[in-house]
Amino acid sequence: MLLKKYGHHDEAAANEAVLARGGWRGLQKSEERTGLSHISYTVPESLKLALQEASKEFGMPLPGLTEEGYRAVLETDWRPPRVGRRKTVNSGKKTTINFEMSADLRHRVQQQLERLTEEVGYRVSESSIAISWMCEELGVDQGLESAMGLVLPKPLRDHFQAARMSGVSLEAVVAERVGELVAGTWELPRPSRAPKGTREDVPLEKLSVQVAETDRVALHEMAPVLSERLGVRVFPGTIVRAILTDRLGEPPAV
Repeated sequence: MLLKKYGHHDEAAANEAVLARGGWRGLQKSEERTGLSHISYTVPESLKLALQEASKEFGMPLPGLTEEGYRAVLETDWRPPRVGRRKTVNSGKKTTINFEMSADLRHRVQQQLERLTEEVGYRVSESSIAISWMCEELGVDQGLESAMGLVLPKPLRDHFQAARMSGVSLEAVVAERVGELVAGTWELPRPSRAPKGTREDVPLEKLSVQVAETDRVALHEMAPVLSERLGVRVFPGTIVRAILTDRLGEPPAV
């Protein structure tokens, strides 16, 4: 903040990049970056764009998140969910996500893939680990038949959770509003973005909301239309957050 105050914007940007999760990679000179493995995941183009946008929004580099996911599957009881159908959600043109990561960490995960697959009863792959972890951490809908994970400021997440504990069905609220949005009887308010740097001291937490497959498809189809109409990029998760905020309000200073 002091660097920006005195006009040293380039230096401030460099510090922010290094302090971001995984930003330490930028300190490594190319000739010193030994022990790295090039990795490539094939994903729907829409999913790659959503991950890149969310990565930029939250300041969480994708390579760093991938290594977190690999460590999580080795060191915790976290496992990627079963990969279901993607016939309608996040379907279409395919592309790749490419970067480098620790070769040793990757090798250790590769050695455990067969065991992990036997443990959960469905195939666990490097891509399912990386993509599932990135989506969960960034609140990006993976397009699977599972809960939609929202990444929210903790006060807002607690506000929604309190409503749920009092008997409000967040799922019913979302289903009703999506139906109204499709029918044209309710309009999505223009999402507001917090000024850059103002969320640094506000922790983020995840909230899971079950969304019916038909509503997921509707959200994905409406997201680009609403983005153009409102003049701001919105994702399915953005719409769900706006729906819950519209119906349940929000705590002060969120």
